[in-house]
Amino acid sequence: MNATKKCPHCQQWSAWHHQVTDRCEHCHELLDPKAHQRLLAQDEREEEESKKINIALIEILPTDSAFTRFWKRIVQGFQLMFMAILSFILWLIALLAG
Repeated sequence: MNATKKCPHCQQWSAWHHQVTDRCEHCHELLDPKAHQRLLAQDEREEEESKKINIALIEILPTDSAFTRFWKRIVQGFQLMFMAILSFILWLIALLAG
């Protein structure tokens, strides 16, 4: 469904498809600049979230057999030990760096 929207820049009416990237037919500015800024801010937040370190432990399912759960627990122990050693090394480097 097409609608029209008044451009906040030139005050002319333009076709509006309810998209954030819709532009004025007359001055070619964005018809909804606030929504566009919110979209850009959301994209930046998602990009920052994706840059964060995400370490997941191996998942132990309730349907796993006792043998599988046993070995997965051992693997989880090694994962936790690795993260602890790595965290200690990084802490030590930060401490020595001042």
